[in-house]
Amino acid sequence: MEPKRLNKFISDSGFCSRREADRLIEEERVTVNGKLPAPGVLVTPKDKVRIDDQIVRVREELPTFLVVNKPSGMSAKSDPSIRDNVVKAINHPSTLEPAGYMERDHEGVLLLSNDIELVRKITRFDNRLEKEYIVTVDKIITPEFIAKLIGGGENDKGEKLQKTFISKEGSTRFRIVLTPGTNHNLKMLCEEQGYKVVHLQRIRIENITLAKLATGHWRALNQTEVEHIRSIVTSKVKRDTEYTFGRDSKRSDAKQPGGYNKISKVGSTPRVGKSKPKETGPKKGGAGSAKGSRGSSRTTTSRPSGPGRSGSAASGGRKGSSGPKRGN
Repeated sequence: MEPKRLNKFISDSGFCSRREADRLIEEERVTVNGKLPAPGVLVTPKDKVRIDDQIVRVREELPTFLVVNKPSGMSAKSDPSIRDNVVKAINHPSTLEPAGYMERDHEGVLLLSNDIELVRKITRFDNRLEKEYIVTVDKIITPEFIAKLIGGGENDKGEKLQKTFISKEGSTRFRIVLTPGTNHNLKMLCEEQGYKVVHLQRIRIENITLAKLATGHWRALNQTEVEHIRSIVTSKVKRDTEYTFGRDSKRSDAKQPGGYNKISKVGSTPRVGKSKPKETGPKKGGAGSAKGSRGSSRTTTSRPSGPGRSGSAASGGRKGSSGPKRGN
């Protein structure tokens, strides 16, 4: 591992953020090899870094960035004390942390990485990222409900509000694209209109889609995908909120980076032998299908278009696997 600045080293260990590490260094609570560090000191895992007599360790790992199609019922946390943990289920050799937010009963695209600084930025600036969902509610969708979610118009200051792209997929199911800077709490948005979300699947974050990634499987992100996300969460410039992806884009032409890998059945250790994880996602064409089904009517504002491909899941797990495998 290349030498790192001390605050970056502490941040990468997961102990705290860089800003908090700077504060600890200023308070002289950090020592390197038994001595107070000089300003701008560089350290490696061979150095003994302590904070209040607690040793800080960073594993020598290659940068790892994954996307997993998280099943419903699995926790999107890294805390080992939490049952049915996605990090435990993946059982990857790298020290991974989930980036952003996802509730246990939701499914779909979830990002993980051992780049702790990037994970923190993705989580902190979560609403800067454009996301696409398939949502099923508890009763018939009305034109009034769609109109409320589409929004638009002007706020109290006379500023024009960004309209939301919505496509009705069935009598109780719709597709929605949440643009940067808008309210990304779908459950609350629906509850405000008297609807309850009964199923929610995230099928895209920016240019990262489910593609043919089956429920409970994961793959490595390519460099383009990683740098795109990094540029958004580290930028100080307000983003253009035009839609860049959508259901009619020719995603089938895009090459899938890396290989597909699978995680264990919810609530179990990695599977061994010919057994395969139980699919918890809905059947093809249902609410959990990234491709979805066309409803008899559809309300839209502007039609997204761009790269990527539809996220209908592949069927079943692979035989003869022992835990997850690295992408090709």
